[in-house]
Amino acid sequence: MNASTDDSLSPRSPTPAYVPGYVGAKRLMLAFGLGLVAFGAIQLWSPLRLTWFGVHTTAEAVSVIKEKPGLPALTLNTDAQVLAQTALADRNVVFWNLFKFQTQDGKTVIVRAGTGSQMKPLYSLSSWDGLPTSDSVWYDPREPERAIFPLIVSTWLAPAVVLFAGALCTIIAAYLLYWARKPIEVPHVAALDANS
Repeated sequence: MNASTDDSLSPRSPTPAYVPGYVGAKRLMLAFGLGLVAFGAIQLWSPLRLTWFGVHTTAEAVSVIKEKPGLPALTLNTDAQVLAQTALADRNVVFWNLFKFQTQDGKTVIVRAGTGSQMKPLYSLSSWDGLPTSDSVWYDPREPERAIFPLIVSTWLAPAVVLFAGALCTIIAAYLLYWARKPIEVPHVAALDANS
């Protein structure tokens, strides 16, 4: 038997391995993801705290504040005034709804909705039946001026998106960092050719 032609006796060359590396970059990505998670959680904590531990009531729209950079704020008390101001298409203008509600001890509080709107207010001052527009509000009983309107989507949307993006980035970075120093076996080109 010719030993040179016997594959069982010929020494096998070591299987090449690939190490992904870039540990520093993946650590930075992980830190960035954790930072996004922390920032989103901080932004989301206030609405969640008021929803869980605050007092729920109904607030009525009382007026609209029109703000434009360089000009004094303008208070609009009727839908007719709001309509006259929104007829001017100006994207530099922000409209803020003001709401009033009564606390458990009978105190009347006026608060501004946490989100403004360009072009027109988020809420009209009166509904189709002529009654004041109302919305749900959660407030801190110790500081009733600290209130949120959970039905306004932007109250939750931006912090939730940041939190989700941070969590996704953290998971991906942790997975890549886990494999960054682990060698991955790469099959020989000859073996690939033989299998094909």
